[in-house]
Amino acid sequence: MSWLQLETIIGQQRPETLEPLLEELGASAVWFRDAGEEPILEPKPGETPLWSATIVAALFPEDTDPEMLAAALQDVVEGSELSFTRIDERDWQADWQKTLRPLRFGDRLWVVPDGIAFNKPGISVRMTPGLAFGTGEHPTTAMCLNWLESQSLSGCSVLDYGCGSGLLAIASLALGADEACAVDIDAQALAATRNNAEKNSCSEKLVVCCPEEIAAGRQYDVLVANILSGTLIELGPVISKLLHSNARLALSGILEDQAEAVCAAWSDWAALKTSMQDQNWVLLTGRKHGIEG
Repeated sequence: MSWLQLETIIGQQRPETLEPLLEELGASAVWFRDAGEEPILEPKPGETPLWSATIVAALFPEDTDPEMLAAALQDVVEGSELSFTRIDERDWQADWQKTLRPLRFGDRLWVVPDGIAFNKPGISVRMTPGLAFGTGEHPTTAMCLNWLESQSLSGCSVLDYGCGSGLLAIASLALGADEACAVDIDAQALAATRNNAEKNSCSEKLVVCCPEEIAAGRQYDVLVANILSGTLIELGPVISKLLHSNARLALSGILEDQAEAVCAAWSDWAALKTSMQDQNWVLLTGRKHGIEG
């Protein structure tokens, strides 16, 4: 069996508005991916993650008429080119699994996709591939993991704000943190985090919740936040209240030319500096005001 694959690139139009129409037209599968090099990061509360340019792809039965699809979509994707490709039946999940591999961060931390044999020395975290899967491959995640691996976390509580798959929170527990809180506004991300926590036998030490569910007055010793710079700026006053004085901070999801604005926005309660850079992405680290360092 073969399939007709449709792809189109859209801009700021929300891609999820296309999904119901594509399904109504007979799509067997619909998915989105970045048309550039932006990661999926946490949006502002109540918003849907949105890339600057998104590829919307759909698979239709092989006998579907491309001209019919083009006519039905012309008003919805006005100005966007539609491309059609005939593809053979494949085990897409198996093909994707073949591209996954264990990744090392620092000297001892490994992130291992579930289902892959692994017996190297060090600290390993198992993650289940899925929509909210954080592999650690993107520079923003990799820098956070490298930073966590370099920290002494024994006796500490860690806040992972915008947790996605829960990778950073779970890694912090594997590295010795006493407890962690994984926060996200996406129910699917929270479900993925709980699943990954069970796989790593750390559920008892991990609180998984929406931002508004954090216990009143709760504060943490360490913050990792891999979210968009605009969200970091807007939510800075909220996040800062969740941190003890002198808490260690690592902020990512920030492009090099955005770092100065984030540092300035956080300057009233934290001293931050660029400590790592990978491609155009930077990691800002520092402490909440209280002592030098």
